[in-house]
Amino acid sequence: MGIFSLHSELNSFYENHVRLGAEQRKKLAEYLDTCLDRLAQGLKKLGDERGETYRVYTRYIGQGSYPMHTLNQHPDDEYDIDVAVIFDEKDLPTTALEARKRVADALLATGGNFKKEPEARTNAVTVWYADGAHVDLAVYREITGLLLFDTRLEHAGADWGERDPEAVTNWFVEEVDSRSPWFLASVGKGQLRRIVRWVKMFARSRPSWSLPGGMILTALTVEVYQPDSERDDVALYKTLTALQNRLRWNLDVANPVNTGVSLTSKPAIKTQMESLREKLDAVMPSLRKLEDDDCTRVCALRAWGKFFNHEFWGDAVEAEGPKDVVKLASVVPITINVGVARSPDAAATPYTTDKVAIPKNKVVKFSLPPEWRSIEGASYHWVVANTGDDARAANDMGHERDEGPETWRYTRYRGVHSMTCEVRRRGAIIGRGTRRVRVAMW
Repeated sequence: MGIFSLHSELNSFYENHVRLGAEQRKKLAEYLDTCLDRLAQGLKKLGDERGETYRVYTRYIGQGSYPMHTLNQHPDDEYDIDVAVIFDEKDLPTTALEARKRVADALLATGGNFKKEPEARTNAVTVWYADGAHVDLAVYREITGLLLFDTRLEHAGADWGERDPEAVTNWFVEEVDSRSPWFLASVGKGQLRRIVRWVKMFARSRPSWSLPGGMILTALTVEVYQPDSERDDVALYKTLTALQNRLRWNLDVANPVNTGVSLTSKPAIKTQMESLREKLDAVMPSLRKLEDDDCTRVCALRAWGKFFNHEFWGDAVEAEGPKDVVKLASVVPITINVGVARSPDAAATPYTTDKVAIPKNKVVKFSLPPEWRSIEGASYHWVVANTGDDARAANDMGHERDEGPETWRYTRYRGVHSMTCEVRRRGAIIGRGTRRVRVAMW
């Protein structure tokens, strides 16, 4: 395909900023091992305290992005590790809720120094760690029929329901192995897995975005995947184009291992799907420049930089640009000034805390400090993220546009909303700030 080649750069980005390194995977594996050990010890201790015998799980099975190797690096270490813990049917309470509660109580019985108490949520028992990671323990029971080989697994969700904890992982591994180029291919093995990780990286590239979760993004990407045996950047570009076209006519995503079940039936997820379509429509025109005959290396770097919104691409642009460009190693935090007024031309009263509510139909002015208002070659990208029923009814959960170092908005919707400003220069984000405002009904 005729797009400017940045295959090597894309893979350098992948190795250094997307995929987990060996140390990170080791740390997460230790979290999982510690959690499972605590559960085993806690069940014994809890049984002793209650004068009963609580048997431990018979085995465990990894689930989700961790065993699928699609778990990306996270700037705040907010990693989600999913594991199924499987018990004999006779070793768990009769109800699904009580089974989850026993697992949560057992973890608490160990007296561990938890960030917050383990919680028996609807689908799993969650354990949080201080650095941001958490482990979700999905509780299963194994039921044996009249014959030894006649067994089934049931998951303790809102109620007991038959489920295979390995189904999604097995499905994905088969898709990666069967559809990724391999025979006489010059790209590395497992291209589909890399494409999924790049799509997930895009979906988490802006802090103000609220887009679908990893399972939905994975199923979508697998569905529209366009392989290329010579270049990963071509495969990613073609897959993104196919994904954009697909979302224009259908926002529903089916469960790949449970026929007839939708992953996107809830209203909140439908809103996220609409947002995903909007975000792709906003960034794809920049990627189209890769097809231009006069596209240069700097042009291509900027195109992928706008897509991924990561300093890796801005650094690469600076390396290609004039030598007098000042290289910034990180994104500098910005304090945004906020004022409330009756109209855009009226004097504004400072707004200092989102604990105070602003009435509807007022004007809120957002402005950057003086030192950020006159940076040569800078542009200012403003992102609105709305919450609440009013915004949802108006189909305005968020929007973004380029403006100057000052902008204003009307308070139309009840709820707590946020405004983020990104200051960009030469394809890199050099500063970012976010302010929240609370809007009341009156």
